[in-house]
Amino acid sequence: MRSLTDILISWTPMLLLIGVWIFFMRRMGNTRQVRDEWMATMKTCTVDQLVEMRRQNAALERIAAALEGRQSGGPSDQT
Repeated sequence: MRSLTDILISWTPMLLLIGVWIFFMRRMGNTRQVRDEWMATMKTCTVDQLVEMRRQNAALERIAAALEGRQSGGPSDQT
């Protein structure tokens, strides 16, 4: 009959392999969650950036319209 020490030594690689497999499976599960959170954050940042760009575009259009009005309706500098 084999001693308990021999049995534990022979099963150690298998138990270690199972432990590593469980570790990587749990880590992969967390990676999906992190990826989903990152994608949600990026979507929020992208939407915020689009809103800011639209606001800046509207301001630039108002400035351009004011400059065009000043050039076409203002007094002439030439004499």
